Amino acid sequence: MTTLAPPAHPTPHEPDPTSGQRLGWLATLRAWLPDVAVVALLAWWATYFTWGTGGREPRLLSVACVLAALAWVAVRPERSLSRWALLPVAALAVGACLVVAFSPTGWAGRDDAGAWVLAAATGPVLLTWAGGPVDSRRIELRRTLLVVALLGAGGAQFAAGWLPWWGAQDPAKLFQGTFYWHNQVGIFLAAIGVLALAVAGSGGPLALLGWVVAPLCVAGTFFSTSRGSQLSLLLGFALVLALIGGRAVLPRVKVLLTGALGVAVSVVLTGPPFFAERVSPAAGTAARSESFVGNGVTRLEDWAAAWQVFERWPLTGAGFDGFRAATEAVGVGHRAGRTAYVHNGFLQGLTDGGLLLGLPLLLVTLVLAVAVCRGLPSVVRRGEGVRVGAGAALLVLVLHSGMDFDWAYPSLLLLPALVAPLALGPHGRPRRPVAWWPTALAVALLVTGAWWAWGGGLSLNAPLG
Repeated sequence: MTTLAPPAHPTPHEPDPTSGQRLGWLATLRAWLPDVAVVALLAWWATYFTWGTGGREPRLLSVACVLAALAWVAVRPERSLSRWALLPVAALAVGACLVVAFSPTGWAGRDDAGAWVLAAATGPVLLTWAGGPVDSRRIELRRTLLVVALLGAGGAQFAAGWLPWWGAQDPAKLFQGTFYWHNQVGIFLAAIGVLALAVAGSGGPLALLGWVVAPLCVAGTFFSTSRGSQLSLLLGFALVLALIGGRAVLPRVKVLLTGALGVAVSVVLTGPPFFAERVSPAAGTAARSESFVGNGVTRLEDWAAAWQVFERWPLTGAGFDGFRAATEAVGVGHRAGRTAYVHNGFLQGLTDGGLLLGLPLLLVTLVLAVAVCRGLPSVVRRGEGVRVGAGAALLVLVLHSGMDFDWAYPSLLLLPALVAPLALGPHGRPRRPVAWWPTALAVALLVTGAWWAWGGGLSLNAPLG
């Protein structure tokens, strides 16, 4: 009996030596999970997503939506960003889904809704990840990774377009890249080229990458023969040259030299030993010069037709992929049924989604423009060249989307969301406790987008229901 009795003074409980190790591993995992999730999303965008017809091939957009959902759960943007920053993008994502539910084309345009949901969700994730409440060294590393992803995507896109273009042995042919259309590869390269010019002019650890990528993007923009992209590149170059470095001269000299190197690369790649005879880098653009006025008139006619379609369905629009059928139904004149696109991203939003999509799109653009412009004077004074380049790249992306159908390609629709965090800079807001329902809503929308986008987005014309 005595030997089975408990001791009068129990020995204290010894701590499990493995519990501290488990807590350490969990803390490390939680610390690195946002970086792993976001880098996976960036890598997918920069490679297979962009290479698959700008994200329109089957299943590519679905994978991107799943990666964005994981990134949202890991980053939790609602804990750092203000409600005024999240409400417009939430309205954009929800509005795109409501268009599928209530517009005349309905289910047929569901893949486009998935692209809008992805773009709306990616912006807050990257803004929090690249400028959130962590130490300055980690923020700088994250912003560096974002710049590397963008510039790497530009260099890879030039290589993907250059090889078949060179193989055709005709410098006057269209340079189309993996978008398989010259205007879209042109603005993709032009925007990244503007950012690369600023990176080269700013110096620092990525300057060499900027010196390599910027000339390739300049050359690719020339070869695309896209006049809108070339004008956008020129505008971005002028803005970077005027604003980079504050009062310093050296950054401007570097930008000038990088731009000159881009012109030189264009000349070298359009002659021997690559081609039998030397041809001007602008030969393809000159060959298409007679279409400049005609294209302008056609765009004005399509914009007028878009307004007529919007007046017919002001709340929901005609639905995604419904512009061609809608122009026939409304009766817009000789342009009825002639094109699937408005050639203006904002008007396309109104015709595809009415006020449900168009109003949040305009609101997101306005909020972003105000935020960038408010910080611009201090950015110029401090000589933050990369932020200047990102702001210029964001401007040329928005302007070019106003005269073409860039946002019909999910990769290009996503590009402003990738560039904007670099233009806005760190926000430094402390994390706050919030409920889980914003994350649940974001994940539900992205999973829905992944489901809707599984078949791809190569179908451009949907009947009105």
